[in-house]
Amino acid sequence: MIKTENELVIRIKADDSATVEYVIDGVVTHKALSIIDIIQSLKQSWDRQNMVESGFLPQNCIAFSRYIEGGNRCYVLDFPERTSDIVYHNTEYDNFPLPRLIFGFMLSSEGRVMSVKIAVADEGTLTEDTKLFHYPFSNVNGFRMCTGANRFPAYKTMAALNNLPQYVLKLPNNDDQFWKRDNKLEFGYRELLEHLKDKSSAYYYTDVLIPSGKTLKDFVKEGLT
Repeated sequence: MIKTENELVIRIKADDSATVEYVIDGVVTHKALSIIDIIQSLKQSWDRQNMVESGFLPQNCIAFSRYIEGGNRCYVLDFPERTSDIVYHNTEYDNFPLPRLIFGFMLSSEGRVMSVKIAVADEGTLTEDTKLFHYPFSNVNGFRMCTGANRFPAYKTMAALNNLPQYVLKLPNNDDQFWKRDNKLEFGYRELLEHLKDKSSAYYYTDVLIPSGKTLKDFVKEGLT
């Protein structure tokens, strides 16, 4: 038999013993192994090929997943800021106070934003049981945010996602999917914004937010599908 420069030959005998023959740069090496050893080695090699590595995650990342087929990536981020500039119709609110927000993003393998989800979370250390509240503003149904015809930049690196929550919050707001029942005050949207613009983040938890009956575990599960 003519040996190629690099070759691996496995010979299994009738007594279930096996020999592995390595040919590297014309040098032949033999090694006796059991069939179990060979099966485990092949399985480990297969597992490594199907491994999903996250790489460096964006700041405040709570959860990450990646689909083997298609390569879509999902991120759940804790938004640390408690203010943001927002726009409602033609009115700009600078440094508008916010409750604690959690964002979920699904990106294509090319870095295109495919869906945005958002929730209001309780203060304190985040756990699977962290309580969530109804989102008191507009353009969110359940967890899913309607982004309309707004175009997002492509995100080639995960670190660039740190700016995505602020980008989403600065998108123009309207009255779509706003319901008075989602705030304790039962204010209309304009009335609610005017009332909240000089309040603190803590005020939401005492006077505005209504528990949704869901937890952060629900958001991670539902927010990444």
